[in-house]
Formats: sequence, structure tokens, C-alpha cells
Amino acid sequence: MKRNYLISIVVMVLIVLSLYSTFAMFTETVETNDIVTMSASTLSIDSKIVEYESLEINSQDKKVIEFNVNNDTNNALYYGIWYEMVNPSVKNDDIIIGKKEDTLNDTKGQLMQGENAKVTFVIENKTSSTITINIGVEYSSDNNLNLPTNRYLIMEVYQEKIMAFEYIESLLASNLETMNNDDPDGNVRYMGSNPNNYVWFNNELWRIIGVFDVASTYGGLAEKRIKIIRNESLGNLYWDSNNINDWSKSSLMSYLNNEYLTSIVSPFNGMIENTLWNLGGITSSGTILSVETVFLKERSAEVYLTNSQYWIGNIGLMYLSDYGYATSGGGTMNRNSCIENLFDWYNFSYCYDNNYLNVVNLAQWTLTNENSYNNNVYHVTSPGS
Repeated sequence: MKRNYLISIVVMVLIVLSLYSTFAMFTETVETNDIVTMSASTLSIDSKIVEYESLEINSQDKKVIEFNVNNDTNNALYYGIWYEMVNPSVKNDDIIIGKKEDTLNDTKGQLMQGENAKVTFVIENKTSSTITINIGVEYSSDNNLNLPTNRYLIMEVYQEKIMAFEYIESLLASNLETMNNDDPDGNVRYMGSNPNNYVWFNNELWRIIGVFDVASTYGGLAEKRIKIIRNESLGNLYWDSNNINDWSKSSLMSYLNNEYLTSIVSPFNGMIENTLWNLGGITSSGTILSVETVFLKERSAEVYLTNSQYWIGNIGLMYLSDYGYATSGGGTMNRNSCIENLFDWYNFSYCYDNNYLNVVNLAQWTLTNENSYNNNVYHVTSPGS
């Protein structure tokens, strides 16, 4: 426990990220459920027409479109398959559209007399409502398609967008030596002396603590967020310059969520989500506390008198339980033994030496307070107890 001391801080945020992977990496099979066939049988060498159809795609749904472009004219023709958003409020970033990787023909090219181009592409609606999209083909004899500004050629190869938390959770089964999900909420976490949990954020190296179910408001719906922690300290700062252990009123909270928050550059600043942080405290004097008990206490209403039970904001510190669950143990102390009594680690270096959140020669503040007093919070000492 510490009072009004300067201790190095390593900040933590919860973010939402997306990863992109090629469609071919997934075992999911999407059956063709819309077939659009278009023919240019009435064209002459100098003509230029546009044909299209409107499609509705439900929220979080996808459609696979098979386009058959036929040149039944007596001349060579250029073609281009395009899309157009009918919903004015829907941005192009809200959909994923591209040619399937195994499609031989291109979405733009030339067809000689009697030739056919069969193109299969995927449209995925990532919005929360149904969208309408026009899919069309434009022909020209001179390769000058000259599309209006609201129409876009389908040029990319389809890549399925998955949330980063899904990818992280999928790694658990094959990485049991460096990942766990044994806290009471089943959150997937990294552990050990140096797991592969690095991420580039704010043009800096950060580390992923894990994936957590958190809400943005009190009583709100919980959703998956990624909790990351800065790899380097911001320096020696007071937890609170007025010696109070209520995080919602602390000077460090104010600094991190104002001056520091505004220093985070684009696009990373748009990834940080408003989050409800529980502020329950613990009393450790003369007791044996497991990491699980600490975890539950931190999420309880056990605070000093009128201290806040929770805080809603962007940037915080690691909990004491985050530190505890990050150990893999080692030697004569396996992980289960380490997490049975978090406050006995000073006797067992195997517990803190095999913990990537322990920074050698650096003491670190945590978010966890001592609820018997109004001026004590917990910190990780150097070397790591």
C-alpha cells in the first residue's frame, strides 16, 4: 500500500479493433443466394449503357453475387461491375465488398465477341440496419466507363472482417502455456514472462492484457473489449496529489483522461472506448487473498465510506488482479500456487519473474484501493511483489 508517493505509471485503455483476413483462411462456406445475369445483346459499337439491380442486405449479413457478363454483340466491349449505396447515411466503410479470391475473371476488363465473364463477389453489411445497394455493369466500346462519383468499381479481393477479440480468443486453445481464462468471468488473458501479446498503438509498443466483457454505462450491455497496457512508463506521477484513494476524483485520472488522452494521435484515438471501471476495494491486513478474491472485491461495492463504486472514462490503470492473473508461475511454484495468495509473492520470485506485467526496477500503481482508509492504494513493488 502507498500513500502520496511518486510512482511510475503504465497506463491502460480498452479498445475496439478489427482485423482483416482473406476469405480463403476461413472454413465457413457461403452459398450463392443471388445470381445476377446481364447481357449486352442489343449493343452496337458506339453505344454505352448501364444495367443494374437493387439488393437488400440485412444487418450483419452477407450475400454472394454471381455475375454473368455476356457479350452477344458483333464487337469487342469493355465492362466494369460497380456498386452504389442507396442509403444516404451509409458510408462505404460500413460495407465490405470484393471479388472472391478463387474467381478467375476480373470485375473490369474486355470481352471479345461472344465471350463471357463469370465473376463472383461478396457483399457484407457491417451496419446495425438493413441496407440497399445497387449493383450494376457498365459497358463501353472505348474503355471509358466514366462512372459517376457515387458509383465505385468493385476492384478489391473480398476480405472478411473479424473483430480482433475474436482472433485473440481463438488462440487460447493452442496457447495454454501463455494464455488463460480462469478468472470468474472467463476473460481470456495473456500470461508468462514474455508472451507474444505486443500491439502497435499510438505509434508505440503496447501489450494486450486480454479480452474483457465490459459495459460503457452503469447497467449497460456488456460487450467484448481489448485491454491494452503501455509497454513503457509515462514517468513518476502521483496517484492523487491530494492523498485520496477515490479514482474518480484523482489527479492521475484527470491527467490521463484529459492531457494524455488528447495526445493520442489518429486513428488510434478513435479506437478507445468509454468504459465502466469498477472501483471496489480490498483489505489485506493479516489475510490470505487469492487473485480470484481480489478480482471479485474489485468488482464489488466495498469502498471507503462515500468513495465512488465505479467510474466511467477512457484511460485507467491495471487492476491488482490483472497483475496476478498474468503470472504463469515456474520452478517450485506453479501458477495455481501463485494465484492462491497474491500477497505472499515476496517469498516466491517464480511468481513475479514469470509475469510480463512486472517491470524490473520499476514500481507501478494499480487501480485497486484499500477500502479501510481513504488514502491507500496498492502498487506493484520492485522487484515485483
